[in-house]
Amino acid sequence: MAIRAHRTGTVVSGDVTIFYRVFGKPGRAPALIMHGANYFDSLDWLAVADGIATDREVVCYDKRGFGNSTWSPGKDYSLDAHVGDAMMIAGELGWRKFIPMGHSASGRLAITIAANFPDRVAALIVPDSGMGGEEGGGQRQTTGNPLLIFESVEAAMASFAKLANPPRVSHDRARAEAALVKVDNGYMLRRDPDFQNANPVGEAAGLPRRPPSNVWDDLAKVTCPVMFLRGARSDRWKDPKVLERLEREYPKLLMVVVDSQHDVADQAPGAVIARVREFISNI
Repeated sequence: MAIRAHRTGTVVSGDVTIFYRVFGKPGRAPALIMHGANYFDSLDWLAVADGIATDREVVCYDKRGFGNSTWSPGKDYSLDAHVGDAMMIAGELGWRKFIPMGHSASGRLAITIAANFPDRVAALIVPDSGMGGEEGGGQRQTTGNPLLIFESVEAAMASFAKLANPPRVSHDRARAEAALVKVDNGYMLRRDPDFQNANPVGEAAGLPRRPPSNVWDDLAKVTCPVMFLRGARSDRWKDPKVLERLEREYPKLLMVVVDSQHDVADQAPGAVIARVREFISNI
């Protein structure tokens, strides 16, 4: 799928610098695409961002600690910090209202933004995120984890291929090379190994925080149109009670299914683009 030219930029947000990519031109409500944890940065979403940006701006960015964005010196990967980054990008681009679109681990982030900034959010899109728990999303809250270094690019690809729902780097060598950086003893993943830490250290530990919240309660606060887009073969929906609860408690939520495992942007980009464009066509 050919990708049109796009522009890039950076914005300082708290203790990090966030790298982002902008597709399209101002028009209808812009969209902000947020990648997951094993789907490593904005590169995974280029085709989808480009395909959506026919009548609006669409941005995909590298979350703090990932890709071309910097690692947090205070190890601040809390939900508040990620929310701040997203809102900083929206402010940098002059967006009055926008559409947060969060894949996998970022589904929690997108829902939180929609719940807490109803006057800034035009619609909410959650691609294949299975409504994981509390504010930390079950994340380990530690620092000092070892760098993830592989002997070779092939070794990295083979390692990720073992996952139940392998990411694009497991089969796309060019993508794998972009996700790695050469170091003295091999190839390091461009991701802070402490990216799941929700308890920052140093000065960041003293910053004010929102009280911990439950993702289900946050979703109940969302007033804009909502679409969940799930992979028919994804492992994020093993518990049927999650889907049953969504259908029961959120009857206005639109649930769309595409033929894919968890990496919907890689395995079903055309279907994702078509369904998202249909959902936001009048927004």
